Amino acid sequence: AHMPVVAASSAVSIVARAGLASATGRGVSRARAPRPKPSAAANTRGVVVVARSSASSSASSTRRPDASTPGLPAFASRSIREMTAVNAAAASSSSSSAAADDALFLGLDFGTSGARATVVDNAGAVVTETTARYPPIVDGGKGGDGVPEGGWAEAWRGALWSLLDRLDADVRARVAAVAVDGTSGTVLIVDRESGEPAYPPMLYNEKRGDAMDFVCSVAPDGHTVRSATSALCKLHSWWVSNGERGEGDFALLHHADWIAHLLHGVAGETDHNNALKLGFDPGLGPCGDYPAWMKSLPYASMLPGNVRAPGTKVSPIATDRARKVLTNPSGCVVVAGTTDSIAAFVAARCTTPGDAVTSLGSSLALKLVSTRRVDDSAKGVYSHRLCGSWLVGGSSNLGGWLLRSNFSDDELVALTDKIDLEDAEKESAVPDYYPGVLMGFGMTVKEATDALSPRPDADEDFLRAILGSVAGVEARSYGEMASMGASKVARVFTAGGGAKNPKWSTIRSRAMGGIPVTASEFAEASYGSALLARMGHYDLPTYVPEE
Repeated sequence: AHMPVVAASSAVSIVARAGLASATGRGVSRARAPRPKPSAAANTRGVVVVARSSASSSASSTRRPDASTPGLPAFASRSIREMTAVNAAAASSSSSSAAADDALFLGLDFGTSGARATVVDNAGAVVTETTARYPPIVDGGKGGDGVPEGGWAEAWRGALWSLLDRLDADVRARVAAVAVDGTSGTVLIVDRESGEPAYPPMLYNEKRGDAMDFVCSVAPDGHTVRSATSALCKLHSWWVSNGERGEGDFALLHHADWIAHLLHGVAGETDHNNALKLGFDPGLGPCGDYPAWMKSLPYASMLPGNVRAPGTKVSPIATDRARKVLTNPSGCVVVAGTTDSIAAFVAARCTTPGDAVTSLGSSLALKLVSTRRVDDSAKGVYSHRLCGSWLVGGSSNLGGWLLRSNFSDDELVALTDKIDLEDAEKESAVPDYYPGVLMGFGMTVKEATDALSPRPDADEDFLRAILGSVAGVEARSYGEMASMGASKVARVFTAGGGAKNPKWSTIRSRAMGGIPVTASEFAEASYGSALLARMGHYDLPTYVPEE
């Protein structure tokens, strides 16, 4: 049976001035913040390609045999030296060409409760944005459990075409590249030939504990997949429930992969970031690879074959529906996207070690630029690779849905105004409902809700306690990353609805010992995906536009 989504959509209706959520479940912020300068570090933007007869790749790449891994087709990648030289030349030539054309770039963000499209120009400036909501949740309850009417896949499909149809015709005719982000760890089992879902989508926070014994027997200690919510656990659970067969007929795609497939129609495409929770190792070889133990799995042929660096070209749009709406006469290419939280990170334009982005909407997601990679599934910590840097982070379902479950929209606005952060006596007595809790999805909606005790007499004090408890999870998590060897957090940019709540920012800053906490200048994940589309179109080494 399809397992319900946990804490997926409940924060969506909170008003913007309460600073808690948007149509995507993450919110919007236009507050100005200092813009980080791009890093001078070299970027290696390779692509890992699996040669598979049933899936063609539009991107040129060298393929080489690998006799040691008969269970999975061969991988190939370009060397760091070669890619660095290519990117340096591309950066020089592309900056001048960018200034000379009128191309536009589309970023699509598919969140927990809706989708958003952002279009930017060749300088990275926003041209237009639009949103689409998913159908109503069936048997949702206050915690957001349930699925939309018609199912998740149809909700995403409908939102995609709604977003594109709402863009002005002249905008659609100038879009030269598009990139998609989706929720990390959400996967679909699809028909290998058509790409259509063969099983209800398994969402990011669904647990497949029945797969843990097997996954822990093959994956190294501390590996990201050693979590009941990992994509690999979901794949293994499905394969067993399907009678340990079907690997020849079906394939796995991530949330963003499937949306992109609706545009380009090419099988087996994914990106480094979405593939991480499936088991892809971004530090293996010059450009990352699936480890040998994954290539020997009985369902290894179901893994996405082409694992590309975010911001690199995948394929021109090719499906009939996509070509009807994206009508650029010079063509439109799909660029490898990323996860929703990394897209929000890209939107903040952070590149300096110690810079961090907290996405604070329905859920909580943390990303920190680090000079070192750290991973420990037991602590909910894992490392992504992006433009040559390590992004250390994790996520939790202890976010804005906790607020929406206890207060109405109007109450949240009024009670936030009543909170007095200068009342030392009250501040010293604020309860912490989640002491010691770090990142991860270990707490169910019921467990997280039951933990909200004792409840202070005054509603504003109860709200203050919830805000502080979530802030405590964030602060402990960044501290744990540093203790594991990651770069120490120096400043935090906030994306999502929480970015618009200055009192919450103050609470979070105090919890982290006074570290600056400011709103991202661009807080929408769709903006980050648009920057990746621009990066791929011009073959740039970074997503940060030139000042």
